[in-house]
Amino acid sequence: MTSDLQNLIELQHIDSQIAALRAEIATLPKHVAAIEAKLAGSKAKIEGAVAAGKADEAARRKHESDIQDQQQKISKYRDQSLNVKTNDEYRALMHEIQFAEANIAKLEDKILELMVAADTRNEILKKAEAELKADTAENEREKEEARRRTAADEKELGELSAKRNELRAAVNEDILHHYDRVIKLRGTALAAVHDNQMCSGCSVLLRPQVFQEVMTNEQFLTCDTCKRILYYVPPPAKPEDEKGTKKADAPEPAPPSEDSTPADW
Repeated sequence: MTSDLQNLIELQHIDSQIAALRAEIATLPKHVAAIEAKLAGSKAKIEGAVAAGKADEAARRKHESDIQDQQQKISKYRDQSLNVKTNDEYRALMHEIQFAEANIAKLEDKILELMVAADTRNEILKKAEAELKADTAENEREKEEARRRTAADEKELGELSAKRNELRAAVNEDILHHYDRVIKLRGTALAAVHDNQMCSGCSVLLRPQVFQEVMTNEQFLTCDTCKRILYYVPPPAKPEDEKGTKKADAPEPAPPSEDSTPADW
């Protein structure tokens, strides 16, 4: 395989790694922003609950003040009832007292509703505060992880960029120009060719003569269809078949004949 072809294969691998690292680095700020947005949502929930609680507390105090006003009216009407001279005046005062008592009952119901709502809201607030505490801790962990990953990615990116520059400097300028143009257009500039005789980039069958030339890995050849630079990848070597070479069993010695003597045995 020519040095240019070998360098281009490695260059494409590095360019792929660089693209992946840049994509990851670009997504990390978005990930942190999503974490911050979640945290802001938890804070907003708490702030809303606190604001609603303050509003309800103000309403409760207003209702209590109104009850006191109604009670003072009742006390005044009762005092006046002691000095009335006609039944009509007395009935009128009793009507005002009943009206004030009805208002007090309504106000007390509203206060009770606010107290029930406050209990529910306090439960919601406690839950939201617990979620905020957990989210804040998770926020710090994930931001620290994002910072760590960014630093690691940027370090690796620097190392790969240096290696990339070395490889590019070692490749023929015209070939490098073709590589840059195709990788920008196709995403990859090289395509492997296997024994199926197809360009792995666009799956088009190569002409037999082109395939034979590609198999040498000694020429700069491109696919007629996608213009990717072609290189041949031979099939993996098959393990040698195990040979069943068992040693032949040694023949058993023939039994001595009747004519043989002990010395012949």
